[in-house]
Amino acid sequence: MKKKTKIILSFFIVIIIALPLTFCAIWVERDKTTNIRDYNKHFGDNGKYRQNYVRWFSYNGKNNIDIFPESTPDSAKVEDFCYYYYNPFDPNIVLYLVYTCSDEDFIKETERLSKLNSDKDYLIYGSTGFNYPVSAVSANDTGYIYALADKENNRLIYVGINFCNYFSDINYKKIIDEKYLPINFDAKVGNSTQIKK
Repeated sequence: MKKKTKIILSFFIVIIIALPLTFCAIWVERDKTTNIRDYNKHFGDNGKYRQNYVRWFSYNGKNNIDIFPESTPDSAKVEDFCYYYYNPFDPNIVLYLVYTCSDEDFIKETERLSKLNSDKDYLIYGSTGFNYPVSAVSANDTGYIYALADKENNRLIYVGINFCNYFSDINYKKIIDEKYLPINFDAKVGNSTQIKK
Protein backbone atom coordinates (compact mmCIF):
# COMPACT_ATOMS: atom_id res chain seq x y z
CA MET A 1 0.00 0.00 0.00
CA LYS A 2 2.82 2.40 0.89
CA LYS A 3 4.56 1.67 -2.40
CA LYS A 4 1.36 2.38 -4.35
CA THR A 5 0.86 5.69 -2.49
CA LYS A 6 4.45 6.73 -3.23
CA ILE A 7 4.01 5.97 -6.94
CA ILE A 8 0.76 7.97 -7.12
CA LEU A 9 2.29 10.85 -5.16
CA SER A 10 5.39 10.84 -7.41
CA PHE A 11 3.15 10.89 -10.49
CA PHE A 12 1.27 13.97 -9.24
CA ILE A 13 4.52 15.77 -8.33
CA VAL A 14 5.86 15.16 -11.85
CA ILE A 15 2.59 16.50 -13.34
CA ILE A 16 2.65 19.58 -11.07
CA ILE A 17 6.23 20.37 -12.15
CA ALA A 18 5.85 19.44 -15.82
CA LEU A 19 2.67 21.42 -16.57
CA PRO A 20 4.05 24.91 -15.82
CA LEU A 21 7.34 24.09 -17.58
CA THR A 22 5.49 22.85 -20.66
CA PHE A 23 3.23 25.91 -20.61
CA CYS A 24 6.28 28.23 -20.42
CA ALA A 25 8.06 26.40 -23.24
CA ILE A 26 5.01 26.73 -25.48
CA TRP A 27 4.14 30.30 -24.42
CA VAL A 28 7.59 31.91 -24.62
CA GLU A 29 8.35 33.42 -28.04
CA ARG A 30 11.94 33.79 -29.26
CA ASP A 31 13.38 35.00 -32.51
CA LYS A 32 17.11 35.68 -32.70
CA THR A 33 19.63 36.11 -35.49
CA THR A 34 23.13 37.51 -35.82
CA ASN A 35 23.37 36.71 -39.51
CA ILE A 36 23.42 39.95 -41.53
CA ARG A 37 21.92 38.06 -44.48
CA ASP A 38 18.70 38.01 -42.42
CA TYR A 39 18.60 41.81 -42.24
CA ASN A 40 16.07 42.29 -45.05
CA LYS A 41 13.89 39.53 -43.63
CA HIS A 42 13.47 41.67 -40.52
CA PHE A 43 14.01 45.28 -41.64
CA GLY A 44 13.13 45.36 -45.33
CA ASP A 45 9.84 46.82 -46.61
CA ASN A 46 7.99 43.62 -45.77
CA GLY A 47 10.30 42.60 -42.95
CA LYS A 48 8.99 40.82 -39.87
CA TYR A 49 10.20 43.57 -37.56
CA ARG A 50 8.69 46.41 -39.58
CA GLN A 51 5.39 44.55 -39.94
CA ASN A 52 4.93 43.16 -36.43
CA TYR A 53 6.93 45.21 -33.96
CA VAL A 54 6.70 48.74 -35.35
CA ARG A 55 4.35 49.79 -32.52
CA TRP A 56 7.22 49.82 -30.00
CA PHE A 57 8.80 52.72 -31.85
CA SER A 58 5.66 54.53 -32.99
CA TYR A 59 4.30 57.02 -30.52
CA ASN A 60 3.58 60.74 -30.21
CA GLY A 61 2.75 60.77 -33.92
CA LYS A 62 6.28 59.70 -34.86
CA ASN A 63 7.47 56.61 -36.64
CA ASN A 64 11.07 56.23 -35.54
CA ILE A 65 11.33 52.75 -36.95
CA ASP A 66 13.05 54.61 -39.80
CA ILE A 67 16.11 55.11 -37.62
CA PHE A 68 17.23 51.64 -38.72
CA PRO A 69 17.90 51.69 -42.48
CA GLU A 70 15.84 49.53 -44.81
CA SER A 71 19.10 48.11 -46.13
CA THR A 72 22.83 48.64 -45.71
CA PRO A 73 24.70 50.44 -48.52
CA ASP A 74 26.82 48.50 -51.01
CA SER A 75 29.99 49.91 -49.45
CA ALA A 76 29.02 48.71 -45.94
CA LYS A 77 31.34 46.43 -44.02
CA VAL A 78 29.19 45.05 -41.23
CA GLU A 79 31.00 44.69 -37.91
CA ASP A 80 28.11 43.52 -35.78
CA PHE A 81 24.44 42.68 -36.12
CA CYS A 82 21.83 41.21 -33.78
CA TYR A 83 18.06 40.99 -33.85
CA TYR A 84 16.56 39.45 -30.73
CA TYR A 85 12.85 39.26 -29.93
CA TYR A 86 11.98 37.60 -26.64
CA ASN A 87 8.51 37.36 -25.13
CA PRO A 88 8.25 35.40 -21.88
CA PHE A 89 5.02 37.23 -20.94
CA ASP A 90 5.81 40.75 -22.16
CA PRO A 91 7.66 41.51 -25.42
CA ASN A 92 11.32 42.58 -25.39
CA ILE A 93 13.45 43.53 -28.39
CA VAL A 94 17.16 44.21 -28.80
CA LEU A 95 18.37 45.46 -32.18
CA TYR A 96 21.99 46.18 -32.98
CA LEU A 97 23.78 47.05 -36.21
CA VAL A 98 27.29 48.45 -36.68
CA TYR A 99 28.96 49.03 -40.04
CA THR A 100 31.58 51.19 -41.73
CA CYS A 101 31.07 52.58 -45.22
CA SER A 102 32.40 54.97 -47.86
CA ASP A 103 32.48 58.75 -47.29
CA GLU A 104 29.62 59.21 -49.73
CA ASP A 105 27.37 56.63 -48.05
CA PHE A 106 28.24 57.93 -44.58
CA ILE A 107 27.23 61.49 -45.53
CA LYS A 108 24.05 60.30 -47.25
CA GLU A 109 22.95 58.25 -44.23
CA THR A 110 23.76 60.90 -41.61
CA GLU A 111 21.78 63.42 -43.67
CA ARG A 112 18.81 61.03 -43.76
CA LEU A 113 19.00 60.52 -39.99
CA SER A 114 19.27 64.26 -39.30
CA LYS A 115 15.87 64.80 -40.98
CA LEU A 116 14.05 62.43 -38.62
CA ASN A 117 11.91 63.83 -35.83
CA SER A 118 14.22 63.01 -32.91
CA ASP A 119 13.43 63.49 -29.23
CA LYS A 120 15.11 66.42 -27.52
CA ASP A 121 14.96 65.06 -23.97
CA TYR A 122 16.30 61.58 -24.49
CA LEU A 123 18.37 60.78 -21.41
CA ILE A 124 16.33 58.04 -19.73
CA TYR A 125 16.95 55.17 -17.28
CA GLY A 126 19.89 56.94 -15.67
CA SER A 127 21.64 57.79 -18.96
CA THR A 128 24.01 60.75 -18.82
CA GLY A 129 25.08 60.89 -22.48
CA PHE A 130 26.67 58.92 -25.31
CA ASN A 131 30.26 58.20 -26.32
CA TYR A 132 29.54 59.22 -29.95
CA PRO A 133 27.44 61.97 -31.53
CA VAL A 134 23.73 61.11 -31.70
CA SER A 135 22.31 61.32 -35.24
CA ALA A 136 18.74 60.32 -34.37
CA VAL A 137 17.04 59.15 -31.20
CA SER A 138 13.68 58.13 -29.83
CA ALA A 139 13.25 57.47 -26.12
CA ASN A 140 10.39 56.80 -23.73
CA ASP A 141 9.45 54.56 -20.79
CA THR A 142 9.64 51.48 -23.04
CA GLY A 143 13.26 52.12 -24.03
CA TYR A 144 15.50 53.51 -26.75
CA ILE A 145 16.11 53.45 -30.45
CA TYR A 146 19.00 55.55 -31.73
CA ALA A 147 21.77 55.98 -34.28
CA LEU A 148 25.30 57.15 -33.51
CA ALA A 149 27.81 58.46 -36.02
CA ASP A 150 31.53 57.79 -35.58
CA LYS A 151 32.74 60.24 -38.24
CA GLU A 152 36.43 59.49 -37.71
CA ASN A 153 35.92 55.89 -38.87
CA ASN A 154 32.87 56.33 -41.14
CA ARG A 155 31.06 54.04 -38.73
CA LEU A 156 27.32 54.03 -38.11
CA ILE A 157 25.86 52.43 -35.00
CA TYR A 158 22.16 51.61 -34.63
CA VAL A 159 20.70 50.39 -31.35
CA GLY A 160 17.19 49.52 -30.21
CA ILE A 161 16.32 48.30 -26.71
CA ASN A 162 12.62 48.02 -25.96
CA PHE A 163 10.73 46.32 -23.15
CA CYS A 164 7.70 46.42 -20.85
CA ASN A 165 7.23 47.08 -17.12
CA TYR A 166 10.31 49.35 -16.90
CA PHE A 167 12.96 46.63 -17.27
CA SER A 168 14.46 44.43 -19.97
CA ASP A 169 14.25 40.65 -19.82
CA ILE A 170 17.14 40.52 -22.31
CA ASN A 171 20.70 41.00 -21.08
CA TYR A 172 21.49 43.74 -23.63
CA LYS A 173 25.02 44.19 -22.23
CA LYS A 174 25.95 40.73 -23.52
CA ILE A 175 24.84 41.73 -27.02
CA ILE A 176 25.79 45.40 -27.43
CA ASP A 177 29.34 46.72 -27.07
CA GLU A 178 29.29 48.91 -23.95
CA LYS A 179 30.84 51.90 -25.76
CA TYR A 180 27.71 52.04 -27.94
CA LEU A 181 25.29 52.00 -25.01
CA PRO A 182 24.15 55.23 -23.34
CA ILE A 183 26.51 56.10 -20.49
CA ASN A 184 25.08 54.80 -17.15
CA PHE A 185 21.98 53.37 -18.87
CA ASP A 186 20.30 50.81 -16.61
CA ALA A 187 17.20 48.87 -17.64
CA LYS A 188 17.93 45.77 -15.59
CA VAL A 189 15.47 44.44 -12.99
CA GLY A 190 15.38 46.74 -9.96
CA ASN A 191 16.69 49.83 -11.82
CA SER A 192 15.94 53.23 -10.27
CA THR A 193 13.30 54.12 -12.90
CA GLN A 194 11.38 50.89 -12.22
CA ILE A 195 11.52 51.50 -8.46
CA LYS A 196 10.16 55.06 -8.84
CA LYS A 197 7.26 53.90 -11.02
